[in-house]
Amino acid sequence: MGGASVAIAPQASAGGDGNKVHNCFGRWYNTDWDQRCSGTGAKYAGTYDSEAKCSLEPDNREAHWRAKNSKATYNGHDCDWSVTGVQTWFYQ
Repeated sequence: MGGASVAIAPQASAGGDGNKVHNCFGRWYNTDWDQRCSGTGAKYAGTYDSEAKCSLEPDNREAHWRAKNSKATYNGHDCDWSVTGVQTWFYQ
């Protein structure tokens, strides 16, 4: 008799929004995450740097220069297992 193989699915995280810096923040959903800005967009022109906290692997980080009022959404590099949060910083 052959043995049965069982696939184990990654643990899902609920998702949510990280800290907001001048209207910009990281939003995560399970293994995916984005950097985005709400309201009137980025309050100041500069670099918005976001780091996704990944489970069981190194964290993923992306920095994007934004013009004032930018509402662009940038898709961050996915985590293999789950994202547990996103921290954002601003540099002028």
